[in-house]
Amino acid sequence: MVAIGHALTRFMNAVDRWLILFAQLMLAVMVLITFASVIGRTFFNTSIPDDLLISELLMVVLVFLPLGWVQSLGAHLEVTVLTDFFPEVIQKGLVSFGLLLGVMMFGGMAYVSWESAYEAYIFGELAYNSVLDLRDWPAKMLIPIGLGWWCLRMLVQLIWPANIHEGENEFKSALKDTECLAEKQ
Repeated sequence: MVAIGHALTRFMNAVDRWLILFAQLMLAVMVLITFASVIGRTFFNTSIPDDLLISELLMVVLVFLPLGWVQSLGAHLEVTVLTDFFPEVIQKGLVSFGLLLGVMMFGGMAYVSWESAYEAYIFGELAYNSVLDLRDWPAKMLIPIGLGWWCLRMLVQLIWPANIHEGENEFKSALKDTECLAEKQ
């Protein structure tokens, strides 16, 4: 059973690498569009049509697709002022509760955003004030994909807790830093 969890995690890590690569590529496209638009505005008195809108739509890629990868690293924001002092068993229980709550909350958000994206696709919605008549459903579709992928990652960590990234908490890190300072004196 544990082997299934590790295999699934390896598969998810491979998918994450492709998602991150895609997000990096879209960031490069965003930068190039902005650069070309600034050059055009400065020297030719014209910019790329819908440059700001395209950047907004590409921002969805940068925000939502890496969510599962960030979860795998244990890098989402955590406030552990009190929980660092709890016994390990309680800390693990709270992590499991947080994962369950996260799956329910963000799973609901994925479902609602999927409905919105599907509706935008069916009705052929145009992005607001688009000069080029850009459709906004592709960007809207990336939101439930990113949220769903994140929920899947949390679900895997909930079922196979060995796949949770065991990072150092802030309290232990501060103690280690204090010990290093004391040794230098």
